[in-house]
Amino acid sequence: MGKLVRLDARPRGMTVTRALVHLGPIKTGTTALSRYFTLTNKFGITPKSIIYPTGDLWFGADGNIVRQRYEMEGLMGKAHRPEGNKADASVPGSDVDLALAKVSEALRATTLKSATAIFVVETGLPRFDPRHLDSVMRRHFDVVDYLFIARRQDKLVSSIVSQHMKMWESWWATLNPRWEMFKIPRLRDFAALDYSAQYRRWVDGVGADHVIVVPYDEDDHGSFGTIDRIFEFAQLGIAPRVEGIEGLRIHPTYSIEGMKKLAWIKSVTRIAWLWPPLRPRLTTAWKSRSFNYHNQAIGSLPNEDGTPFEPWTLTAADRQWVMRRFAKSNQTLRSMQSSHDSSWDEWIRQVEENSL
Repeated sequence: MGKLVRLDARPRGMTVTRALVHLGPIKTGTTALSRYFTLTNKFGITPKSIIYPTGDLWFGADGNIVRQRYEMEGLMGKAHRPEGNKADASVPGSDVDLALAKVSEALRATTLKSATAIFVVETGLPRFDPRHLDSVMRRHFDVVDYLFIARRQDKLVSSIVSQHMKMWESWWATLNPRWEMFKIPRLRDFAALDYSAQYRRWVDGVGADHVIVVPYDEDDHGSFGTIDRIFEFAQLGIAPRVEGIEGLRIHPTYSIEGMKKLAWIKSVTRIAWLWPPLRPRLTTAWKSRSFNYHNQAIGSLPNEDGTPFEPWTLTAADRQWVMRRFAKSNQTLRSMQSSHDSSWDEWIRQVEENSL
């Protein structure tokens, strides 16, 4: 699982170039990982065997959190490609193709035995066609491995539902996870949470040696734990430490009061949006409330009535319902893993405990 190509099989004097594509799913620390590598680049402590494409190596992208999501999404199938992405991104000579070639050249320039480029896509796994993506990546890299993180589904469902609620364009979102998960599930983020199905799909497309699944330990939240585990499972060596990662809340969950208020505004919107004069007022109210609740969540500030901040999450009944739904898939995924037994045993223990 996720094995590197044998170094003794490489041509003498040539660097074996590897691409590690982290596919998500969303809410599994992908933004934190992007920020981590952006900071290691900034402070000059990224290991010499690793390139995280930023600046001139990736469309000139710089900033506090640099990722390759938008450009890489151009390699999705037509049905899932976000509006605005170029349809020819997969074609040799396209902007994305040339950027990948430049990254590959930079890996070879290290003159090391092997070197890895990290790409963080941060999107749902079902939106990519494994064979298509692999064919594009293999034009430029000797080895292409794909990584996704298996996090407890109740945590992800809670995050996905709340994220949809925080998106103004998602007028029809609700706080009911059972309803949300049945709304065209194959085209939504929830489809990525059937881990055994996703694992089989990617193994069938790119081979078992090139699919890496990392179990997420909830105790690692807000720490280097997940980053350390990614480095371990993907054979990247030792993860350097950098300030600005531990305890960082990049996408905070709003308070219970805040989420309910946004849900109420959306319920009004579904009717009132049909009357144009109300639209500017609704938009203003939404933006104002969302901004206030975001700041409240960042600082864990009290609610307007002075009651303590309490983040919104699934009810105990909904949490158990979610975990029971994915129980068989999780057991199957565990049975498919043949290494890192202690990490996987702890993961399956946690997910099964939360199914009770």
